[in-house]
Amino acid sequence: MDRTSIAFSANYRRYTPEMLDPLLRISEALGAIRGARVLPAIADQLRASAKAGTVHFSNLIEGNELPFVEAGRAARRELDADTRAKIELVNYVDALDLIDDRLAAGRMELTPEFLKELHGTAMRALGREDDPHFKPHHEGEWRDGMAVVVDRITGQVMFEAPPKDEVPGRVEGMFEWLDRKLAPGAEQPFVLAGVMHYGMTDVHPFADGNGRAARLFQTALLMKTDVLPGRMFSFEGYYAGDRNAYYEALRSVRRNTLNMESWLEYFLRGLAEEYERIAGTVADLGSLMSAAGSAPLRLTAGQQRALTRLRIEGRREFDRRAYERAAGVGRTAASEDLKELIRHGVLVTRGSASATRYMFPTSVKPPHGGKGPGRPTKWNETLIEREMRTFLTDRSAWPSPREFRSASLGDLYAAASRNGGIARWRRMFGL
Repeated sequence: MDRTSIAFSANYRRYTPEMLDPLLRISEALGAIRGARVLPAIADQLRASAKAGTVHFSNLIEGNELPFVEAGRAARRELDADTRAKIELVNYVDALDLIDDRLAAGRMELTPEFLKELHGTAMRALGREDDPHFKPHHEGEWRDGMAVVVDRITGQVMFEAPPKDEVPGRVEGMFEWLDRKLAPGAEQPFVLAGVMHYGMTDVHPFADGNGRAARLFQTALLMKTDVLPGRMFSFEGYYAGDRNAYYEALRSVRRNTLNMESWLEYFLRGLAEEYERIAGTVADLGSLMSAAGSAPLRLTAGQQRALTRLRIEGRREFDRRAYERAAGVGRTAASEDLKELIRHGVLVTRGSASATRYMFPTSVKPPHGGKGPGRPTKWNETLIEREMRTFLTDRSAWPSPREFRSASLGDLYAAASRNGGIARWRRMFGL
């Protein structure tokens, strides 16, 4: 061990039932995603959506209130970094690209130096000489002062990080622990990501930007361990959706004498919800594309891109102009695309002329696999809740995606994923 390192240990049982449940859910959803046939243009659109979501929500947690559309522009390299808030978005895209580039080149090493690079990229040009806390020389370097988090309302000190002189040693010790745990079979990468996420917020190695650095490193670790197929995932929305719960989960470690179980249970639930969301989206898109998969129709890249984007945006219906934007084509090409998709039953219409609206048809299936008049042709929240309530009767735990599919309810799962996400429906039914 390097003489400058300070030993790091993570205190948790392997595994509590509360940790095992989301780990099993992640494993099942990951298997479904890897087993699915995802067309290239669809994968590209899912990656683009995930990237924009990651950029938006990770910065939203830190108080950046620019709308989602700006994060999408940053992800597409269309955003001018002419304000501090926009610089934050553009920098985050650069940091995600750094992870991608290093991994693609086979040169991504999970080290303290790489963590510094991520931080320096994410915080570039944000330091100010007149800022008493974060100056230019702090970008990509360990802090040279104390780190205290104070409640803005009460003035109470909520957290005080270790002294600045201990930062290099504590970070070194944390990465030495990670190296040991990365050995095959030593630990699940999802658990390692949670431990490192917490460890970085606890050491608070940078003068500012610690949360961003922790979430970026989480992504890098999961990509390095090959459990983010297609890079279609964005976990940050889970934290941004309830920032108080996020910070409370982090603080629970300190209140429980460095026991990480409460934090890891929270963290793994968030991962499970995102893996299941993507599994549901992939299954939904697979069903949609299979409707158009037989001769003579072969979806073009533009059609795949448009249908995927409109679907993951949760559009129940849309007009021609929305299709043009989603496909990236002009009016004439969009009109031809839409005619072909209607002819083959991929879309249906209502209205006429300039008032024409396009909709996705919902496949008609008997409820729960039985015989009967069939499911509604169009999902809405009332119908989702009704079907869920019936399916969940007498259940004490939320069903896995496989249980939904086994009951011929894969379309219900996909509809719930599109309408608020699985986490919302689980909360509604107390599961």
